[in-house]
Amino acid sequence: IFITGSSLLGAAVRAPRITSKNLISVIFCEAVAIYGVIVAIILQSKIEHNEEAVIRSRPEAVRNVAMNAGYSMFWAGICCGIGNLACGVCVGICGSGCALADAQNGA
Repeated sequence: IFITGSSLLGAAVRAPRITSKNLISVIFCEAVAIYGVIVAIILQSKIEHNEEAVIRSRPEAVRNVAMNAGYSMFWAGICCGIGNLACGVCVGICGSGCALADAQNGA
């Protein structure tokens, strides 16, 4: 968002007509961030509380399942975050290039 926004402002000084046309790349960057929030909500809804009786009867099995679930959710969040970061940077760089190219030659 920072890369695209600064390029849009810089290009808008030279060619004011491109300001609203090239805001789509900023909107795409924010849409990617919303995907991360959606994944976080889905992962949060998967967390369950174990009954006290189950924990007392088989503490080792419950601990193993809880650790597996925790690491799975952690790495799912990391993968989503890295993917969103890469996508946001790519969209930002492409949007920045499009804004600057449109400012140079609008035809």
